[in-house]
Amino acid sequence: MKVSYSEDKKKKVTIVKIDGEVDVYTSISLKKELNKLLEDNKNRLLINLEKVSYMDSSGLGVLVAMLKKSRKEKGNLKITNLTESIRKIFELTRLNKFFEIFNTEAEGLKSFD
Repeated sequence: MKVSYSEDKKKKVTIVKIDGEVDVYTSISLKKELNKLLEDNKNRLLINLEKVSYMDSSGLGVLVAMLKKSRKEKGNLKITNLTESIRKIFELTRLNKFFEIFNTEAEGLKSFD
């Protein structure tokens, strides 16, 4: 799994792109990466899952924990670009009701207005 970042300075949103599998082995490093962003006062996160090929419950758990933490720090975490298989996981677990999910990065960024 690889994680890369970019920033929309105008909206003060950090875009996090995840590439690969998010499972019990990689979710620990993802949690560390996202925690570091929150510690650096980057609490407005847009998570792009376009290149995530697989996600298990540990990956979902990390996203839920980071959403709660970002909101506690007056921020938010939103998700964009779900593949069909990852979208099904969010629907089966009903996390699609918990997260704000957008089809494109542009839509996700606009929602931070």
